[in-house]
Amino acid sequence: MNARTLLLILAGCLILSAPRSARAQSGAQPETPTTQLVQSVPAETDLADPSLTFAKDAWVAMIHGAKVSVDAAEFYVTNRPGSALEPVLAELEKAGARGVKVRVLLSAKMLDQDPASVARLRRVPGAEVRSFDLSTVSKGILHAKYFVVDGREAALGSQNFDWRALEHIHELGVRTTDPRIVVRLAELFAIDWAFAGSGKLPSLPGRPTPVLRPDVELVASPPFLTPKDIRPAINALVELIGQAKESVRVQLLTYSPVAGQDRFWPVLDNALRAAAVRGVSVRLLVSDWVLGGRALPHLKSLTLIPNIEVKVVAIPEAKEGHIPYARTVHSKYLVVDRTHLALGTSNWEESYFTDSRNIELIFRDSPMAAQAARIHDRLWSSRYAFVLDPAKAYQKRKVD
Repeated sequence: MNARTLLLILAGCLILSAPRSARAQSGAQPETPTTQLVQSVPAETDLADPSLTFAKDAWVAMIHGAKVSVDAAEFYVTNRPGSALEPVLAELEKAGARGVKVRVLLSAKMLDQDPASVARLRRVPGAEVRSFDLSTVSKGILHAKYFVVDGREAALGSQNFDWRALEHIHELGVRTTDPRIVVRLAELFAIDWAFAGSGKLPSLPGRPTPVLRPDVELVASPPFLTPKDIRPAINALVELIGQAKESVRVQLLTYSPVAGQDRFWPVLDNALRAAAVRGVSVRLLVSDWVLGGRALPHLKSLTLIPNIEVKVVAIPEAKEGHIPYARTVHSKYLVVDRTHLALGTSNWEESYFTDSRNIELIFRDSPMAAQAARIHDRLWSSRYAFVLDPAKAYQKRKVD
C-alpha cells in the first residue's frame, strides 16, 4: 500500500467518524477549517486585544447558526439578569425551539451555584441536562469548558458558562471548525455523556498513540477517562516546555507544586526550572488568588532562580463594588518560543491532570502562539501586574 492510498483511507475514516453537520447534509462544499482565539477581559480595564473577537459574541453566533445539535460540557452555569450570558442562554432556548437537540453536562459538585439557571437549561425545548459525578472513581470534577455545534464547530477555553467569565475575568479560548479538534471533542463528549448516564467507566478504545506530533493536537485528563490515542495533557505540557529554546510564557489562575496536604508534585515545577537552567527566559503570570496560599513559598522560590520571573495580577474591583469570584485572570495557556501554544482548561495543580476532566489544545508553529504571546506581554507590562517579592509577606485576597 503506497502513502497516497493510506492517506485516502485515513481521510475517509475521519469523514465517516465525524458527526454529519447541517452543511454536509445540504450537499454544500465544506469550507476551509478555521481556528481563532476568543477573549474575555474585565470591564473597566484596557486589556482587550483589538484584533480578537470576544467570547460572548462568538458563542451567540455559533449557537444562532446551529441546525442540528449543541453539545455542551461545562463546570457550572451562573447568570444574572441583563448580563453578557443572557443572550447566550436566549440563543440556546431559540435553538431548542427550532428543533436543535441540546445536551448539557454540568459538574455534580457545582449544581447548587445557580439552581435557577440550571432549571432554565432543563426547560430549553427538547433539552437534556446530565450531572457529571466522578466521586465514585476519583476526587475530581468536570472542569472542562467547551461546546460543539452540529458536529462541525467548537468553542473551548478557560471561560466558564458564567456571566462573570464574560464580563469581569481575563479569559482566553478558541473557536474552531478544525475537524481534528471538533471530532475529538465530540468523541470525549460522547464518553462523558455516557458516563454521566450510567456512572460506569467506559471501555476505552485501545488505539496506539501517534509517534509523530501533529501541528494541532488535543490532549486531555484524566487518563482513566480518555481514549488511549489521546495523550495525557501533563505529558504534552512537559514536552513543550522541554523543547523551549528561547522563551516560555505561562498565564494561570493558580500554580502549585503542593498536592493535597502532605505531598510535593514537582512535575511542571521541575520542567520550568530545567528550562531556566538551559538559559530559557521563563515568565509566569498568576492571579492574586495565590497570595496567602500554601503554594506561595514555592512561587517565591522560583523567583530566586536565574531566568525565571514571576508576576502577580491584581484587577481592581468593579465600579459596582465587590463581585464574588471575579476581577481576576483565569486564562490557562503556555507559549513556547512564540511559535507553539498550549491553551486549555487546567490550572497547574496535580488534581487537574490526574483526577478531573480537562482538555488542552496544542498548536505548533501557529500564528496564534504569537497572538497569545502578545496578550501575555500586554498583561505583563500592565499596571495590574506586579513582581512577586520573595521577602514580602502578602495578605490573602478575599475572593468570595
